[in-house]
Amino acid sequence: MGKSYRLTACKRIVARLLAFVIASFAVMTSNAQKMSVASFGPDVSDQTAMLGPTIKLDPNGEKCALIKIVTTERGFQFDTGMLGVVETEEQNEAHPGEIWLYVPNGVKRINIQHSQFGVIKDYDLGQRLKQGRTYVMELTSDMVYNLVVNYDNEKSLDVDVYPANAKFRLNGVEKELDDNGKASLQLAFGKYRYRVEADYYHPEESDLTIDDKENRQRLSVRLKPAFGYLNVQTPESDGGEVYVDEKRAGSIPLSEYPLKSGEHKITVYKKLYKPYTTNIVMKDSAAVDLTPDFEPNYADYDIQVSGDSDAQIFIDGECAGAGKWNGRLETGHHIVEAKKKNHRTVREELDVERYVSRRVSLSRPMPIYGTLEITTSPGGAEVYIDGSSRAAGVTAYSDSHLIIGQHRVKIVLPGHKTEEFDVEIKEGEPQRIHRDLTDMCNAVIYSKPVADIWLDGEAMGRTPLSLNQEAGESRVVIKARGYTTYDKRVKLDGNTKDMTIKLRRNYTQPDEFYIQGGYNFSGMKSVNVGLGFYGRNVNFEGNYIISLENSEEIYWSNGTDIPLKASYKPASGNVKMGYGIRLNRRMRLTPQAGVAFLTLKETFEDDGVSDGIANKAKAVSLDLGLRLSVAVASCVGISVTPEYLVGAGKSDGFKALSEISPKIKGYAEGFRCNVSLNLFF
Repeated sequence: MGKSYRLTACKRIVARLLAFVIASFAVMTSNAQKMSVASFGPDVSDQTAMLGPTIKLDPNGEKCALIKIVTTERGFQFDTGMLGVVETEEQNEAHPGEIWLYVPNGVKRINIQHSQFGVIKDYDLGQRLKQGRTYVMELTSDMVYNLVVNYDNEKSLDVDVYPANAKFRLNGVEKELDDNGKASLQLAFGKYRYRVEADYYHPEESDLTIDDKENRQRLSVRLKPAFGYLNVQTPESDGGEVYVDEKRAGSIPLSEYPLKSGEHKITVYKKLYKPYTTNIVMKDSAAVDLTPDFEPNYADYDIQVSGDSDAQIFIDGECAGAGKWNGRLETGHHIVEAKKKNHRTVREELDVERYVSRRVSLSRPMPIYGTLEITTSPGGAEVYIDGSSRAAGVTAYSDSHLIIGQHRVKIVLPGHKTEEFDVEIKEGEPQRIHRDLTDMCNAVIYSKPVADIWLDGEAMGRTPLSLNQEAGESRVVIKARGYTTYDKRVKLDGNTKDMTIKLRRNYTQPDEFYIQGGYNFSGMKSVNVGLGFYGRNVNFEGNYIISLENSEEIYWSNGTDIPLKASYKPASGNVKMGYGIRLNRRMRLTPQAGVAFLTLKETFEDDGVSDGIANKAKAVSLDLGLRLSVAVASCVGISVTPEYLVGAGKSDGFKALSEISPKIKGYAEGFRCNVSLNLFF
């Protein structure tokens, strides 16, 4: 563009009408195989980058260089590396058919990228662009059409094509369709060339004009089929293989196989029959039905292996059966074999003539032998082959009639480790094997009672335990609940006899529940019943204590009436906690500490009136004890528990009674001792 200018409203209307007329008669051109730069160079007469409102400044405040890129397509991306792009102006009314690219001073290379046309990588401009200069670049591609269109007017085009997988091109550019063969395109007013094509259909190509300002425009294309259908069937269900123009089409029955219109060669192959060949001419939307007439090409054969029903019969390399086979062989040359693993294959060649039946007898395959020799230290061990229950011999052992292949060998000698291994026997290569047999312990460990057993720290289950291990010293641990653990190192070898371990009963357990009943013979004469338990040796116990005596008689008077005589009977209990210390299998010592509670019941000899100060008098004491329990049988024991009570709290009534009665005071303080009978579980 020369210099800046302004169009009057009238001129703008004229320019738009002119653009529309030009768009209606535009000619599309395309002759390159890929997107490329057709030409690039400075336009010395163009001062667009130097004058008026078309000047752009780079970040340094200097005038940009302008590249006018000649193309009607959009969606390009440009990159000049570190210097970058200052601004891009797409085609518009002022410069239709041109993209204006403003770049900084000094740009020498450019990258051009488009999602459909590809990439021009690192294009060398041949010079460093100068500020304020205008340059022209022409792009060309087999899909880029230089078409002058009116970009001031655009309209939606609804496209609907059949078949849905057809390709739709507009001005040589393929447009994406959805799964139903539809698309909605936004197009500028102008003239376009479209083409729709799909395999097996006739293509359609024509012109399209976008010029309706009021309504959405629609394009519906239905391609005409360029194919027909091939159907091939035979009376027999097994059919054959169908080939069209030497390419496999499928198996018989073949239904509605699509085939392009034109002449084709059809060949049908069926085993035991001669190939069927014919030529057909397929027409658009027509169907060709074929029913091949096959000519037999076989003979009946009966093949068997003499004296060996397990031998496999192979015909032309494919297994046909075991022992015997009868059926049809196609005319021609065949190879028949009798095979058996590790035996010599019997082979015979047959020339089959049409309709000439034969009976063929094959010799049985003969075994191939090898030699196995086994020695042991010590000798005299029995040798078993392939799981047989009968020994094949004793060491030193030798057998020259073992069939070649892999065999399982087992060597057994009492008091020694049994050896098992695989050996590969080969023809003409004797296998010589020597084994040093390991001394083994095969004894059985019993226990009374049945218990869990560990051997060298490994849990082995429960007794009895059958040993099968190499000779040596092992640590044997046997555990049973309620019994002392057996833990010793024992020498185990081939001379070890079966052993029985008797475990000693352990009457004191870390976890135990008990019920007890006893008598306090010191302090307050009383009997008690209680419950307790040990959990991991931690003890909890509770007792209810019933006094066997009353206090001495105590007289009460209010100062005016005749004194009243009263007596008091205690009722108490305690809860204690302790930790059990095992002294031996039967005895346990348990230090205990707890709280004792006591209540006095008041009884008057004669009816009278009392102020109630001593009725239901209460006391709380700190209870310190030492419980010694001894098990006399599996669930029965006795315990002796000396205790010392320290008064911790007293009601007013109890305090009053304690001051006049040492006996009552002793109910809540001082020493006492309990002897109990225990049932423990």
